[in-house]
Amino acid sequence: MSHRQRWYGYLNEPSHKSVVAWIIYLSIAIAIFFNMTEALLVSVDDEPREADSLYLSVLFTLLFLIDYLVRVWVAADAPEEHGETELKRRLRYVSSPMGIIDLMSFLPGLVLLVLPESNSSDMSFLKLLAIIRILKLTRYSSSLTILAAVYRENFSTLLAATVIMILLSFTAATGVYIFEKDVQPDAFGSIPSSMWWALVTLTTVGYGDIVPITLAGKLFGSVIMIAGVGIAAIPAGIFASSFVRLIRERERDRRLEARRRGEDMLDEDALKSISLSKSEKHEAEFLIHEYGLTLEQAVSVIEHYRGYH
Repeated sequence: MSHRQRWYGYLNEPSHKSVVAWIIYLSIAIAIFFNMTEALLVSVDDEPREADSLYLSVLFTLLFLIDYLVRVWVAADAPEEHGETELKRRLRYVSSPMGIIDLMSFLPGLVLLVLPESNSSDMSFLKLLAIIRILKLTRYSSSLTILAAVYRENFSTLLAATVIMILLSFTAATGVYIFEKDVQPDAFGSIPSSMWWALVTLTTVGYGDIVPITLAGKLFGSVIMIAGVGIAAIPAGIFASSFVRLIRERERDRRLEARRRGEDMLDEDALKSISLSKSEKHEAEFLIHEYGLTLEQAVSVIEHYRGYH
């Protein structure tokens, strides 16, 4: 294994248990924690930073810059797709969502260090923009990885639900504008200004800062509320079911891997002592490895279906 392949494993495999991988993870986590603390302080008081804080900002910005450059270097060892060259694999990483997050993790800090007015109040938004570094932790968390997988798997469905929500929001804003524009011109004087009420009502948040007061407006609002409950529930249900399914699949894969490594192997002696035919023993092994059943459960299933033959 080359040095580049070894570093690819350190940086891109969350399950990597080497000391180097843990040092990298802890260094990035500490840097992100510091950045979050600094962003909180900046939002409260935008006074110039102390020298120690500035030195830490320089240190962590360089850390994220080095992390990005190393990731670009090792991206050449990423799994190949359709005969890609090393350059194309690197470009695939650079243009990927995680590549963009890695770039933005150091770019705002680099701008603050390079520009002479980096400590002025006009540049404070760049300090807050650096909070995007927290998204780097997603590659080290299996739960967040599952969350991203759910979004990718159901992207078309979620996109369709979003389009429906946008169309329904426009319809709701147009309707309440027609019914309320004459009696509440400040709140519903235009369709764009009515859009706030439409979104709040469709998402069932119900702030209550602006509400229809005419009978027609109230009836129309009631219909929109009911429609909002149904529209919001569809993507939520799809998302939840996919999330649970992927967690179960990951758990099943983990059990299978543990069995392959000898951590939870089937007791062969116990299997031999049970009165099963050779084919039935294979079926029992399949049930245990594929569905995570115990030996007793697998035998019970086989004996149950044996009675139908």
